[in-house]
Amino acid sequence: MERLRGIVDIPSGTGDEVVWSIAKNYQRIRLRAKDPSLIRAAKRIAIRAIIDRTLEELGPTRMPMVRKLIDYSPGVDGEIDLSGTLDNISSPSSIDYRQIVVEKKDLKRIACVLIIDASLSMTGEKLAMATSSIAVLAQRLKGIEYAVILFENRANVIKKMDRDVDLEKLIGDLLDLNAMGYTNIEEGLKAGISELDKAKTPNRIGIIITDGNYTMGHDPRQFAALFPRLHVMMTTGLDAREDICNGMAQQGKGKMYEISNYEQMPGVLYSMIKTFHFRLSVGGGGAKG
Repeated sequence: MERLRGIVDIPSGTGDEVVWSIAKNYQRIRLRAKDPSLIRAAKRIAIRAIIDRTLEELGPTRMPMVRKLIDYSPGVDGEIDLSGTLDNISSPSSIDYRQIVVEKKDLKRIACVLIIDASLSMTGEKLAMATSSIAVLAQRLKGIEYAVILFENRANVIKKMDRDVDLEKLIGDLLDLNAMGYTNIEEGLKAGISELDKAKTPNRIGIIITDGNYTMGHDPRQFAALFPRLHVMMTTGLDAREDICNGMAQQGKGKMYEISNYEQMPGVLYSMIKTFHFRLSVGGGGAKG
């Protein structure tokens, strides 16, 4: 730890603040440290810190279940629905198992593509935190297929919809990523649509994290309309384009959310997915969340 403190400013102690400081300063450690073993140690600490911070920011997580009433048959799991069963019984002397109604609870599957602006304002631990959020949610909640796309002047699919990936390796790769200066939102959205098309479920949602300030490509608002549902997480700042972000959300039949701190991403992302899932559960396939 003392060797790291000789490279970057790390608070005293050994608690969460220390490991989180290493995660936030990993890019500088990677560039300044001469000892490869020290860089590897800092990277391991940073990966674990990002996963732990994601879990902390998410808090308790659960998805609403879809309630179905079905006729009982041997081997069916569920609880007996008394009201439905009593309605089926015409005479106490003629009861058999075929009159039993069972309540079964299922989780609707959803597919989410997370599209992240990887230009100068989003580097290292910010990209890792955003990606960790959707990956941890998918592991915790089940029933979520997901893809992750980074974009700057072009789009890069770092986690495909139809492929599994090791979370720690994925976060480690993002920590080592160097940011680029150009922002081509159009390319990110096109890649997002392509990944959503691979999903096994028809319940599909796109989420883009950006400040909306595109410097390459066409106006992204026209491409947002291609999504069945697109929410926008706008990172605030001097260069933020609220008109573009709000326009993408409107064209994508979604909502725009503002975040001033990237540590807000896990909670906001969970809120988006949970709302989408809840409206699917209560309203069938035409969710408006």
